[in-house]
Amino acid sequence: MNKQEFYEDMQKIQIAYSKEFNKDELRLWFKEFMTVDKAEFEKAIDKTIKEIKFTPKIADVRARIINLRRTRANIFGFNESTKKEWLTNEYNNIQNET
Repeated sequence: MNKQEFYEDMQKIQIAYSKEFNKDELRLWFKEFMTVDKAEFEKAIDKTIKEIKFTPKIADVRARIINLRRTRANIFGFNESTKKEWLTNEYNNIQNET
């Protein structure tokens, strides 16, 4: 995801929560999510806005990304062993992104 795509989605949070992030906050958020697919990040932001009452934290959005990936694993019909391995890899990828 490039910076322009990132800022477009972050504007959604800023509008939804009447919160203006400063440059340092935006840099931190971008660093945390720059390797996440743009479509996945957008879905996680939209889901976060629907579910979180107060200004979300990075962890709130990360949790939704993990849930989206978990749902994708279920859709692909992985058996339990394969699903566990796939989710472990996805979790490790997210940890390595930070």
